[in-house]
Amino acid sequence: MRPRTLGLVCAAVALALNVAIERALMNVSHAFTIIAGLADFHHAWNRGVSFSLLTQNADSGRYMLMAGLAAISVVVAVLAWRAPNRLVAAGYGLILGGALGNLADRATYGAVFDFLYLHLGDMPLFVCNFADIAISAGVAVLLLESFLAKPRSTSGPSQA
Repeated sequence: MRPRTLGLVCAAVALALNVAIERALMNVSHAFTIIAGLADFHHAWNRGVSFSLLTQNADSGRYMLMAGLAAISVVVAVLAWRAPNRLVAAGYGLILGGALGNLADRATYGAVFDFLYLHLGDMPLFVCNFADIAISAGVAVLLLESFLAKPRSTSGPSQA
């Protein structure tokens, strides 16, 4: 499979899983434990960006966040399309699928539906959704690839 095809497949799968998981969980009204001391289901609407920063309650702010997310998605799509190998394409594809999932939430509901409350015992960490997990996984894949990549040789004179 060509890198760009894999990137598009990863984006489509991440987006589809985000939509399916959210539809399955959106009407669950009670919190419950997933992994004791680490993860709970907790229904939350995020009107901001990561960690609810830049919370926007007005439509104008929401549209600005959506425009920024759309612009970032275009850049990531181009990077996925131009990826030099499958691992890079998969990483960008996961980031793109997650970004599109969060953009779809903002466009549809005016906020992002977060449901996975992560904590260490009584210490809260954050609440996220599957799109955020896909974005984080994509970043992890890109970091892994950067460590695995062979250094490029320079054709110029040595500067030792």
